[in-house]
Amino acid sequence: MWRQIGKGLLVALVLVLGCRGGRGAGPAGDAEQAGVEAGVGEGGLHEAGEGGQQAETGSAQPDRVPLAAYMATFDREAPAPAPTLDGAAAGECPKQRDRDRDVGIVISPLKPAKGEELRIMAATLDGEEPLALRVELDRRGGGPVETAQVQRAGVPAATVARFTPREGGRYQVIVGRDGEGLRCASFTVREYHFKDESVVDLSKVWANQRSWNAAEEALFSAWVRELFSGPADQDLAWKALSEVTSDPTRNLLHDHFGREEDHASRGFELVPDCADTPYFLRAYWAFKRGLPFGFRKCSRGKKSAPSCFDLRTNLDPPDRRPHWIDPPRAEAEAGAGPGAAPGPGAAPGPGAVADPVAVVPPVELPDNAAVPSHNDKIEYFFQRSIGWSVHTGNGRCAFGDSNSDLYPVALDRRGLRPGIVYADPYGHILVLAELVAPRGSAPGILFAIDGQPDGSITRKRFWEGNFLWNQADPSLGGSGFKAFRPIMNSGTGDVEVFTQMNDETLAALQDYGDVSDMQRELSPTQFYDLMERLITPGERSPFAAQAELVAALAEAVRVRVTSVKNGVEYHATRADEVIEMPWGHSVFETSGAWENFSTPARDLRLLIAIDVVAGFADKVRRNPAAFGLDPAREPEQFELTMSYLAEQRELLLADPAHAISYERSDGSSWKLGLDQVVSRAAAFEAAYNPNDCPELRWGAAEGSDELATCDRRAPEDQQIKMRYYREWFAQRRRPARGDEGPAIPELAEQQAAL
Repeated sequence: MWRQIGKGLLVALVLVLGCRGGRGAGPAGDAEQAGVEAGVGEGGLHEAGEGGQQAETGSAQPDRVPLAAYMATFDREAPAPAPTLDGAAAGECPKQRDRDRDVGIVISPLKPAKGEELRIMAATLDGEEPLALRVELDRRGGGPVETAQVQRAGVPAATVARFTPREGGRYQVIVGRDGEGLRCASFTVREYHFKDESVVDLSKVWANQRSWNAAEEALFSAWVRELFSGPADQDLAWKALSEVTSDPTRNLLHDHFGREEDHASRGFELVPDCADTPYFLRAYWAFKRGLPFGFRKCSRGKKSAPSCFDLRTNLDPPDRRPHWIDPPRAEAEAGAGPGAAPGPGAAPGPGAVADPVAVVPPVELPDNAAVPSHNDKIEYFFQRSIGWSVHTGNGRCAFGDSNSDLYPVALDRRGLRPGIVYADPYGHILVLAELVAPRGSAPGILFAIDGQPDGSITRKRFWEGNFLWNQADPSLGGSGFKAFRPIMNSGTGDVEVFTQMNDETLAALQDYGDVSDMQRELSPTQFYDLMERLITPGERSPFAAQAELVAALAEAVRVRVTSVKNGVEYHATRADEVIEMPWGHSVFETSGAWENFSTPARDLRLLIAIDVVAGFADKVRRNPAAFGLDPAREPEQFELTMSYLAEQRELLLADPAHAISYERSDGSSWKLGLDQVVSRAAAFEAAYNPNDCPELRWGAAEGSDELATCDRRAPEDQQIKMRYYREWFAQRRRPARGDEGPAIPELAEQQAAL
């Protein structure tokens, strides 16, 4: 309400209102409200003329309380950081029957050695209080071992410990809360470095050694959070996912098998796009942990929800490159263990006796024939098997369709944990990375990451400009937050049959039970309001909330700088090439150079983001109680707050910290303030074509000095198409799949030939 306002300052504010005759009453107040609700025109946010703007921001009111002082009345004191839990709080190792099955522990590498960093992570979805963790030598008089720890409350609650063993032998890790041991595990530290020299098994991608359960889901979620964690005010981006997994400070499973699988130059090359990214993350964890993993090929959905086909799992034979051959029989049997059968074309090992009954004629091998390494096999599984099979349609299967890889979750704290997938209705996929709790006046932040067509990975925050919502059109499929269906053994006896759990089974499983179709009924307003309450529970400062929105808009603009630059660099080596522009909906979703370097989907999101900033005042008016405001009881103070919000917005958009610079055609740099970007909203309705120069793609006006260096324009036929397709952007509407677009009389002959 106004509990935060000091009594003396409140009196001063009332006096100011009295001197000026109040706000929100009579023509002046009506004019102000009309300005707030005006939205974005071609000239930018809420154009009201010089006089109207001056009155709204209060620049001609010397008795007005300064903005900073007024915003401070909404500040809340941040609580002191929680103290680090002492190892003694982990308690003692519980007996086997008393161990908490909801707590997971992972120790990496698989075979640790003396003098090499060892990483331990414990995690649980049962309660948000942090976990205490203690490592000790498992021998008489061993005592605790000093570790560097990161303890995280939330969902999941997790603790990461790192240390370098100074001696080999048996160790024990104990995890608990409030002095009660919940789970423990033992491990052995070798005297020397381990290098895996086993022979590759080409009968399957990897073997299953564990089953999915609540503890494993908690560990997976905590691992994703550590991969992409960082200061909230820092832009995080990587050229590829393998740049993240090759970083041992982020990847707790770095070189887990001792095969240099995560080496920066010799390890896996993982370059997923947005649809591949959640599958790559899930498969990576499953591979390292020996867990079941699978995926389906699905349709993209054309005027209906996508549908999916047969399940493929890690137990199926891997795809092979043409020159790969099986390892010699004797080596395969020695390296892969009992029961490993050679594949077709395997040559008998040294000293092996050929089967006298089944004589197999020799197979002519290619000149470059080779037995692949473990890393070769797994990398190809990511690149070929997953990368060529999944797409954004996998994420948009209809609610209630259990013949799919993902299931919809309830929107609660657990449903917003790291690793959860967000499938938007128009063909983009994100993976949740971290929910940062609110502190003091600062709102909470929900971070996600996504892959781009060029393979880069970027961290983004939740807001309406990044997470689009539309459940009203069933032809778009079932979008929203979803989790991977666990693959479990449904066979009996010695017969193993691995299948994805359907919704009914999931609802009944103690470790899951979070399947829900609640999202399908939510309107955009209901969805975004609910998300804000989950991310920042309780009342929040409208000024902090608006600053967060502008920061998110600035983030979107900065990311676009890289996207436009990628197109410029592409043309730099192909000066005479014209990238073909698709027709209709395919402008947003195709393949090849247009998909990689055009920005229609990104620019549509940018336009929506601009609208969100412009419409924040409407949100405050719609839900004032969420911001501690009561217009019914205190109308003058409410309108005063709205005027200060308008002033703050102008200052935020003009903040030099939010400005960007882009490289023009001649190599010179041109700086744009965020307020200038916003004022060019109309230009961004037709600025996505990679055949245009960067000046045009940033909305430079005809005849301006900024545009003078432009040296490339899209062909005339593409410019004509963009004029007709502009209505989609002006209406902030992405066309449905299969939409051929409006009739274009100037290109009727070409359009008829489609």
